[in-house]
Amino acid sequence: MTYLTIISWVLIVASVATAATALTGGDPWSRLLGLTLISAKINMLVIVLALAADTSFYLDIALVYVVLSYIGVLVLADYMAGKGADDVE
Repeated sequence: MTYLTIISWVLIVASVATAATALTGGDPWSRLLGLTLISAKINMLVIVLALAADTSFYLDIALVYVVLSYIGVLVLADYMAGKGADDVE
């Protein structure tokens, strides 16, 4: 097994564990943090895939995913802050 395969499996297991934590999180801010962590791990997985396949196209996909994830988290945080943390659930 190559080191890229090992890194991929570690990221997949970490993403599943983070998803379980994000789904069962106590407050909405913890769930938002879990969503952010999952998106970061998936982005790292796409970058590892780009290294394994030796194509720069996957790096472009990772870059777009980072920007969209960042904007999505900002929109959700703004919505949650405006509505109040207690009213979101």
